[in-house]
Amino acid sequence: MYENLTLECADGIARLTFNRPPLNLFTHPMLEDIRAALDEVEARGDIRVVVLAGSGTRAFSAGADLGDEARHSPEAGRSFRELGRFLVRRLETFPAAVVSAVRGWCIGGGTGLAWVADIRIAAESARFRAGDVYLGIIPTWSIGMVRLVHYLGRNRTLDLLLLGEDIDGREAQRIGLVTRCVPDAEFEAEVERVVRRLAGGAPLPVRAIKEAVRAQYVDGPARAAELEEEWAQRILASRDAREGMAAFREKRRAGFTGE
Repeated sequence: MYENLTLECADGIARLTFNRPPLNLFTHPMLEDIRAALDEVEARGDIRVVVLAGSGTRAFSAGADLGDEARHSPEAGRSFRELGRFLVRRLETFPAAVVSAVRGWCIGGGTGLAWVADIRIAAESARFRAGDVYLGIIPTWSIGMVRLVHYLGRNRTLDLLLLGEDIDGREAQRIGLVTRCVPDAEFEAEVERVVRRLAGGAPLPVRAIKEAVRAQYVDGPARAAELEEEWAQRILASRDAREGMAAFREKRRAGFTGE
């Protein structure tokens, strides 16, 4: 159905794979495919986790396709930037948990979609680069210039963006860019384990936590506190809250429905 990616949905899990090997470079049509795929996933109503990955082992995504002639006018460039920013916001606010599974290169726009994910898993082969200043440009998808300081703090953000040096999966984990880093031979099994665990969580609390955490740096702690109480009232009266407590008492796995 999609020219530039594959989408597989089963067991509450949507697997969205960028499919322009070997580097899975982003073009405007590819970003449009990602947007359409996310709309399709949300419309299903049964997806608990979205997994982002790159086709092959060489790259998650090495960023924008600099040879894409369609991006060479000022208007097209702005449209591309706006679509990238939209996708970052879309993933950040998506009602299900989002996992990025990174092996190989993750550069430029690739980092934009990888780092905004809720859970970020890197293989030891992963290599991250935010070296825009050495191309004479700046990051423009509202990660490096807008969100990264909230993820990492001022000093690590400046180190990453001004030095622009490649960092591997282990270093990315050490500074907090990724949730965990695992040997390549264990990568797929670890991604599957994490994804299956997330798929077993209650949907409403996942949405509540994502929304309140985002509010802390977008709107401020006061708004996050308001959301905490708003969600508490809704969730504590939900069927899933009753089911979760019953499952705990009965020592069984909860069957959450999102209600």
